[in-house]
Amino acid sequence: MHSQYPDVTLSKRVSELDIERRALWAGLFCSLFGLVVGLIIFAGERPPLFGDLSVGIVSAVCGAVSAGTSSAYAFRSMLRAREPWLKKIPKWRQIVTALGLVLVHVASSVMILLVVFHLFQQAFYGLHLDVLAGALAVSVATGISAYLSLEATARINAESLSVVLGIFMSAGVLISMLLAEDQGWWQSMFSSLGTTQAGMGSFWTFNLTLVISGLVLAAFTEFLTRDLVRLAQSYRCRPALERYRIARMVRPRPRLVRWCLLIVSVGIIGIGLVPFDLSMEVHSAFVQLVSAAMIFLLLGTIVLLPGYPAVFHMLSYAAIGAIWAAFQLWTEWSYYNLTGFELSVVAIMFSWISVFIRTTSAMTQDRSEPRTTHSPSEVAKAKKSAGKGGRA
Repeated sequence: MHSQYPDVTLSKRVSELDIERRALWAGLFCSLFGLVVGLIIFAGERPPLFGDLSVGIVSAVCGAVSAGTSSAYAFRSMLRAREPWLKKIPKWRQIVTALGLVLVHVASSVMILLVVFHLFQQAFYGLHLDVLAGALAVSVATGISAYLSLEATARINAESLSVVLGIFMSAGVLISMLLAEDQGWWQSMFSSLGTTQAGMGSFWTFNLTLVISGLVLAAFTEFLTRDLVRLAQSYRCRPALERYRIARMVRPRPRLVRWCLLIVSVGIIGIGLVPFDLSMEVHSAFVQLVSAAMIFLLLGTIVLLPGYPAVFHMLSYAAIGAIWAAFQLWTEWSYYNLTGFELSVVAIMFSWISVFIRTTSAMTQDRSEPRTTHSPSEVAKAKKSAGKGGRA
């Protein structure tokens, strides 16, 4: 694994200006694509902002195509050049990583455009556009989708991808709640949003959100593993612990961490693919798989991730305690129902993952920056003496 993640800096073949220039070209070409599609579809019509054959629906479709195409191009032509280690992992892992990045940008574009045009329709009730205005609106929405997707994909890293994952999951679940036809869904369990009883809108939104989130988590795992390998290569046992043989044997385990996160991603995908009304046993098995992997990761941080701050390990065990307390509130004290317990666990898990990512990112940046062994006063004195020597 270490050979797959060499400790390299970003490639100079794709500069920040290259990304900006290509993003602008992508936005221009895709806006022209949206304009042509709008002129063809709206010919002889006066489309509304939202509804059947509306500006919002056409914009969402064109935006999804443009976002997916731009994201795929950015991954292949720019991200892999800026992150050469991506070319060294197996091909199937490259495909999964690319698929997760492309789908999250496609789904995000669709959700954002539909919500925006729905809000505009509510604000401008009864408004219908002519052919040119409708086509121009589609053109603008399509161009922005392409521009932002290319920019985001080309500059992606573990920290930014975790933010994308959190926002996407939260937005997808919230939209599925709003689309639920059964307003009493929360009285049973969280997964009831993914059943046909909740309505087809909620069914597709909730389950697709889980499937795409699982793929994004798999892609995120590749970037996080790269950072963990860098930390493992520079890990040194603390001098005070070197006399203990067991302490010298404890090393960072990026491979085990990666497998735990991959199991979580597979479980999330399985939960989305198999709603509990389709097969309660299979659905529950995927839920238990995710739970077991996360519990193992939380309990094993002190062994799997030595060198991390002590407060991080304390937080990991505090998360275990919080999950146990949430379970007691549900079973013993009936403070809330199963939905409340599930929401509590999801909040705890994502909070810990966020802290894990930010801590790893901070440690990686600190290890990559050159350090000086001199104090600030010594550095100032050295500069002063060097200045005197130059004047002499």
